[in-house]
Amino acid sequence: MGVIEYIFRLSNRVLRRYPLCHSRPDRSLCYQGRYFGLCARCTGMYLSGSLMILSFPLRENLIDPIPSLVLGIILLSPGGIDGTTQMFGKRESTNIIRIITGVLLGIGVVALIEGIVFTLF
Repeated sequence: MGVIEYIFRLSNRVLRRYPLCHSRPDRSLCYQGRYFGLCARCTGMYLSGSLMILSFPLRENLIDPIPSLVLGIILLSPGGIDGTTQMFGKRESTNIIRIITGVLLGIGVVALIEGIVFTLF
């Protein structure tokens, strides 16, 4: 069994029950007929958000609260627009767009939270 197949099997056992993601197969990544346990947007969001958190020690001296807040708000906008227009039936997004907006959302959420925390403390 290959690494990708193992990841997809594990994701279906663990992540399909995740209550904050619809995990719809038509909006999830697929490999050889197997669907990933999260939708494409959540996959990009959690992956990039986790990498941002793990990279904090490397970025710690570079963080300035106000630019971090502004960057966070800017990066949240494409995901909000894509998700909202799709939710109201204005258009149907693709998995590539969902992954890109998910990555931007993950980075944006972490940047926004870092900006808020470093502004308050």
